[in-house]
Parts: sequence; C-alpha cells; structure tokens
Amino acid sequence: MKLSFKNKVAFITGASRGIGQACAIALAEAGAHCVLSARTQGGLIQTDNMIRQKGGKATLFPFDLQPKNPFDTTIDNIGPSIAQQFHRLDIFIHAAFYYTPLTPVDQITDQDWSKNISINLTSCMKLVRTLSPLLCATPNSQALFLQGITKPGAFWGSVTSVQAAIQNLINCWKEEIKDISTVHVQTITPPPTKTLLRQSFFPAEDKDKLNSPEKTAKIILAFLLKKQNP
Repeated sequence: MKLSFKNKVAFITGASRGIGQACAIALAEAGAHCVLSARTQGGLIQTDNMIRQKGGKATLFPFDLQPKNPFDTTIDNIGPSIAQQFHRLDIFIHAAFYYTPLTPVDQITDQDWSKNISINLTSCMKLVRTLSPLLCATPNSQALFLQGITKPGAFWGSVTSVQAAIQNLINCWKEEIKDISTVHVQTITPPPTKTLLRQSFFPAEDKDKLNSPEKTAKIILAFLLKKQNP
C-alpha cells in the first residue's frame, strides 16, 4: 500500500523522539506538512532536520504538556494557530505521554498523581478542546491517540488509571461529534517498540524482538490511510 498524504496537514505531539518522531518523518516523507510539538526543542529541531533531508516540510510548535501556571493558555492557542496558518487539520496524532514512576498504589505520592492527571488527562482534554473545531471543519480528518500500557497490573496503577480515563474522554468526544462531522477518532496500542522510554521500564527485554520506531510508524500510517480511503 502506497502511503500518500500529499497536501495534508498533520499535528503530532511527542515528535522529538521515538514513535512520535518516526510518525512525523514518515508522514512528511509521504507528502504531509507536519506541525511538530514536544517539550524538548532540541529534539524537535533534530526531527525537523531529518524531515527536510528527505524533502519534507515541518513547522515547530514546542510546548510542555505540564502547564507553567493555572492560567497557562499555550495548549488553548494551538488550534487557532494551526487554523490561522493552514486553515485545516487532516491528521492529529497524540503520541506524547508522561509516565510516572512505577510504584504500588498505596505508595503513589500526591505530587506524582497530580502530575499524572495534569500532564496526561488534563492536557488531552485541552488538546481535544482546541483542535476539535478545526478537525470537524476538515473533511475526513483523523484523530489518533496512541496508548501504551493499558492492562492493569502490579505497579502500573497510576499509568493504566489515567489511560482508562483518557479512553473514556475520547469515547465521549467521539459520540458527541459523530453526527456533525466526518472526523475519524481512534485509539491504537502500538506493538512493542524499541524506544528509550520502553527500555527504561523493561531493561531485561530482548530488544531484537521489538519493532523499530520506523516499522511501527509504517503500521500507524497504514492504519491512517485505511481510514482515509475505506
């Protein structure tokens, strides 16, 4: 299946490394103009350079999912900024996620729990809120949310709890817009992939059995293309 996203505009979070970076590069190589976001500006510049080396185009939008203060409107400005510059948003891939330290539920600290909710759940709500009008105004647009560890297990309570909440939030949004737009809203759990983040949680894992980020990105883009051309 030829991956073609010519003249599409894509917004990717977590684009400074790992799966997010690989998706951004693959989308740009397939013709999309990618708006890249991540907390690490140096990583975004690296992604931008790799995209340009392949003849692609990108726009950088560095921001931190954790608000600087209760009145931080950085995320709220993303949708209007993309609308002003491109007048459309065909693809949104939310690949960014903050993983709290693994710990028993009865030892989760207030600080870690608060960051988990703020950086992951609240930021997801704000991203949906700011991007929904533009996605709904773009015919056959797609919103894809990547989820990692979703099955409850020992020490993963903080992670799986917030991912369940995010899934519920996405499901509600999907139901709310299904009759008034053509947005395809999906979640996907990528196959185990060799990233620095995964290696930090599973140091004894056989890395040769893991997908490369590039291979996982191809799977994700094929999924997007299938939804784009059902």
